[in-house]
Amino acid sequence: MAIQNREGYIESLRRQKPKVFMAGERVENIADNAMFRGGINSVAVAYDAVNDPKYKDLATANSPLTKQVISRWNHIVENEQDAIAKVKLLRAMGNYLVPCSYRCITADILNTAWFISYEIDKKYNTSYHQRVVGAIRDVQMKDSVVGGALVDPKGDRSLRPSKQVDPDMYLHIVERRSDGIVVRGAKAHSTAAPYTNMLFVMPVSRPLSDDEKDYAVGFFTPVDTEGITFICRPPAIPLEPKELEEPYSSRFAGHVEAMVIFDDVFIPWERVFMAGENEFTGPMMDAFASFHMMSKCGCRPASIDLAIGATALIADYNGTEMASHIRECLTDMIMTAEITYSCGLAAAVQGVRHDSGVYIPKGMPGYTGKVFAAKKLGEDRYFMQEVSGALVATMASEKDYRNPETGKYLEKYYKGREGVPTEHRMRAFKLIEDLTASPYAGWYHGMAITGGGTPQALRMGVLVDYDLEESKRKAKIAAGIG
Repeated sequence: MAIQNREGYIESLRRQKPKVFMAGERVENIADNAMFRGGINSVAVAYDAVNDPKYKDLATANSPLTKQVISRWNHIVENEQDAIAKVKLLRAMGNYLVPCSYRCITADILNTAWFISYEIDKKYNTSYHQRVVGAIRDVQMKDSVVGGALVDPKGDRSLRPSKQVDPDMYLHIVERRSDGIVVRGAKAHSTAAPYTNMLFVMPVSRPLSDDEKDYAVGFFTPVDTEGITFICRPPAIPLEPKELEEPYSSRFAGHVEAMVIFDDVFIPWERVFMAGENEFTGPMMDAFASFHMMSKCGCRPASIDLAIGATALIADYNGTEMASHIRECLTDMIMTAEITYSCGLAAAVQGVRHDSGVYIPKGMPGYTGKVFAAKKLGEDRYFMQEVSGALVATMASEKDYRNPETGKYLEKYYKGREGVPTEHRMRAFKLIEDLTASPYAGWYHGMAITGGGTPQALRMGVLVDYDLEESKRKAKIAAGIG
């Protein structure tokens, strides 16, 4: 198959039988459940892009594993051009208006596993890498979605994994068998995980000591593996059909977030790529962050582009598009998008090719762009509301607008500049409300700040990568200090 379409992806979800709970109830069929509709549609859009002739060069690649044309979402990055193409593809996804297609993480996961399994094999003469190669070949042939199960609950943050009162606060191996391992614990913040095809489980995102080898565990497993339970947070989706209100979140709604429980789950050895090699947890997290933050610097500008368009549109409808302060707001938003995008491209251009054949982006530019864009999100929303005016927060509901008794007044008093229908202006306001002051907007803001990596972790990465001593040396020379 190699490349499938949205229908094939959705049908694959119907064949799976994961154990999923949401709002206290068991969900038997997520593919046709309204609460999962927006998230599934967001992922499906990535399949639309791969099948769109306009994006063929960006969205597909030639696989050396399958000798076929495959989706770039499943491709192992081989060089600078591959990395640049991925950043460009993520920004191009903004043309489909989807805020997060989630497919970027499949590529980031596969590339990370390729790198780290090779490194472990090189030191211990294990066979992890061939297992990973086999898993990736299977993902490429089926055009599967791989979800991330990356972050442990952590319990008491002041204590190491091995010192927790409850050892299950970090996912760990509880049994080693001749045919595989048994794991117990949980992974939190697993965005979109129930409607993926395969889970990629990474070890704890901190260096582990020699007495914590059981916590150094990584593997692939199907979402409906026995013993795995998804406890899901309902998405920010409108509870009833609407025409004017929440126009954006009605289509995409943000993703479902899940706590993934591993209740003595058996993982056969052929799906395991780390089982006790604790010294590789840090390098693995660094590699994943380098890949994923480069991706973030592609998708965030795509969302900013929509915000810029909505801001310019309402300024046009208000008759204020040429006002100097509004042009300044738009310019600042444009610069935020371009700086973030440039960080993604810099991460791609400054990467290095690893001995395993994978091309690893430079971490520091991607880390910088991700934190910068997260900080600027609040400022962009400030600009959007400043340009729009107070109706973002005070406009009446569409039910009042459709009511003949009240609608005639709203039709009159919500009128903007001549030539623009009142309903068009209302729709523009409702879009900005959805992007800045809705439940969806709150979810997106939280995802932009902490999704994929906390700001503090990324700051630490920047400080480690930057040669501070060299800068101090230059300062001493400039100051005349011997």
